[in-house]
Order: sequence, then C-alpha cells, then structure tokens
Amino acid sequence: MKPLYSKFTRLLSVACAATLLSPQVLAESPTFDVSGQWALRYENITNPLFPTTDDRFHQHNQRLSSKLQVKTVMKWSQFELLGELADSRVYLDNDDPTLGRSQVNTLEPVQFNFSWLGNSQSDDGLNMQKLSVGRFILDFGSRRVISSGYFRNAMNTFDGVVSEWQWNDWNVNAVYLLPVTRLPGDAASIDANERGFDKSYSERAIYGVYASSADKTWQLQTYWFDEEDGPGLNTANREFLTVSAHYTLPKDTKWRADAEVIVQSGTRHQSTSPSDVTEIDHQAWLFHGAFGQMVTDTTSLQAIVDLVSGDNDSSDGKNTNFDALYGVRRFDFGPTEVYRTMPRRNLVSLGLKMVSKFTKKDNLLIRYLNFSYQKTPVGGESEIGNQIEFRWRHQLLPKFRLEFGGAYMAKGDAFAQGDYPDDTVYGYTAFLLKF
Repeated sequence: MKPLYSKFTRLLSVACAATLLSPQVLAESPTFDVSGQWALRYENITNPLFPTTDDRFHQHNQRLSSKLQVKTVMKWSQFELLGELADSRVYLDNDDPTLGRSQVNTLEPVQFNFSWLGNSQSDDGLNMQKLSVGRFILDFGSRRVISSGYFRNAMNTFDGVVSEWQWNDWNVNAVYLLPVTRLPGDAASIDANERGFDKSYSERAIYGVYASSADKTWQLQTYWFDEEDGPGLNTANREFLTVSAHYTLPKDTKWRADAEVIVQSGTRHQSTSPSDVTEIDHQAWLFHGAFGQMVTDTTSLQAIVDLVSGDNDSSDGKNTNFDALYGVRRFDFGPTEVYRTMPRRNLVSLGLKMVSKFTKKDNLLIRYLNFSYQKTPVGGESEIGNQIEFRWRHQLLPKFRLEFGGAYMAKGDAFAQGDYPDDTVYGYTAFLLKF
C-alpha cells in the first residue's frame, strides 16, 4: 500500500511543479494566514471510575493539560500549503497509570499538506473541489468513526490523500489514510513530556468515502480498515468494513432529532500478540438516537439512547465488540482524560440531555445517563451506574472562552468493586484562547 501512496505523491508533485512554473501562476502573489489557539485545563477526581485493585491507582488524582496549536496557510493561485504544529503536555498528575499517548504529544507537526484547488463553481455533475496529500487532522460526520478529538489533549492525525468532490447536491470526500502513531510510547517518556517524531505504517490503512447532503441532514460513510504486523508494529490483523448512515432532522422546526446506525463486518485476531495467528469473524454494530424539542427559544431537551454491541465469550470464534476506530466519545458519554468515561463498546446508555444558550455568551449542558452492559460479563453484574454531568462555557471575550464542568457517577453493582467502590466525583476548569 505504501508504494501506491509514494507513487501518487511523486506524480502529484511533478504535476504541481509544472503548473507552479506557468506564467499565469508566477504573475500572482501568494497570501498567508496564521492562526492558533491555546487550551489549558485542570482536572480533579476522587475515586477512579473503573474498578481496580492495582496499587498504582490513587483515590485522588489531578492533571493540568496544555494544548497549543499554531497553523499557517499559504494560498497561491490554485494551490494551498497548510502546516500546523501542536504541543500537548501534561503536568501535576499523581503518577497516573492511565496517562498515555492520548494525552501527551510534544511539539508535533499534526498537519502538513499540499492541495490543488479545483473547480468550485459548477452546480451539477461530478466535480473535484480539492485534492490534498500529506498529513491531516480530520473530522467526518458525527465523529464516531473518524475524528481529531477536541476535549482530548492529543489529537488523531493521518498521513495520506484526501480528495473533495461535489456531486449534484452532495459533498463527497474520498480518502486513503495511514493512521499516525503518536511517539514516544513508553510510560517514562510520556510522563516526562519527551518528544518523539510520530509516524504512520504502511501495514495499517483506511480507505473509503464520506458523503454529506448539502443541508447536512444525511451523512454517509464507508471505510475499509486493513492492518497487519510489520517492523515495530504488532496488530490484531483487523480487516473489516465499516458502514455508517446518520440522519439529522432539519432545524427549521422546534423538534430536534438525529439517528445513526453503524455496522462492521470482517475478520481479526483476538489479540495483538505475534503468536496469535487465529483469524476470527468480526461482526459489530452501533445505534445512536436522540429525540426532543426546543422547550424555549434558547433551550432544547432530548431523550437519548446509545446501543453498542459487545462480547462476553472469547471462546466462540467470533468477536462482536464494536471497534471505535478513530472516533471520539466525549460528546456521547461524558469527559474522557482523567475521568475516562465509558468506551464505545458493549454498552447500553439511556438518558436525557438539556442544552441551553441562555445568553449570547453562555452555553450550558446538563446530561443524565444510565449505563449498563449490552452483554453482561461472565460472572459479573450488568448495572454500571447512573451519571450526571454538566458543562458551562462562557465567552468572556471574543477570543477567550472559559469552561467549567464535572461529573458524578453513582456506581452500580458492576463498578462498585475493587479498592475504590465509592461513587466517582470529578470536576474541571479550563480556558481556550484563540489568536
């Protein structure tokens, strides 16, 4: 797969170089835009959410997370060069064993891509709008399959090729992506905020299509994920198709609703161990639904349900745990990071959500969720617990936003175990500065 990517890159480079030297392009002047943002968040938790008897975990934990991003875009005729540096670091944690690559990624080029800008004027037929090659931050559709991650301190990135098309009233993205692995990966280097140059592997790739209707009511995705072991890479040899259909009710009425169905089918190994060479079937699914209405001009109330397939039998020759791939879950299940919230697999989540923009500068989220297992672990309990969460954002200045949030989990029988069976209490305070 890597030779195809390299060959395409060389051909595109030659074609672009020839175009850049044309008299029409040389007569134009390039334009530059520089922007950025700095996010700082302090978190505190009492009683870890997940059951544990590991003495590395403490009853109380804290973390100060910093994420700085600086982006530069140069446009010249029909060409665009984009580069972005991100610096994600963590301080004050109490030797937290959950600290990993999802939180620390020191001084990394998270985006560096070159684009040819196509025809944006045509109203019908199939027309290429943009063709890009390089490294990307991507957010497609509901962000349950491919996303960069907003709340999480370190972002998902991808090397590859992204083409953007217009087909009648649809916007279509065709992609060939090599997911980037954040480095370093050892606990000591991560805890010390040490830097390592991230890399992708030719043995792990995603290719497929994301399409959205002009009004964004329909969003369709289909991807083939293909990985195998390689030098420095141990995998579960996942090979499966993911198909998603997401519908959102237009916001021209007081009703608010959306629904998404995702199915996965293919094969994988049970573990990433090189000695595990047994191929098993992978069949998984997800359903998300939300329905409600605007109860005032600024406040909505919705009932929400998430059903995610799970697996409680590793001996039956198949896997039915949903694979979240490169999606994020903060917007469905609550804060990640120190709180860690529920993974998107083997889960039934039912609840209510209120969102209120009670002033032009304020946005308040209050959400209640009941969690249980879709398939109860053998010998375990089904009831995970009841969670109440809030998040308040206040736009203090045009480019400066404050944020406060927290969560309380009244643990059910499945989680009221281990060294810290008492309910979990979590809070954070943060700001976002744009420049």
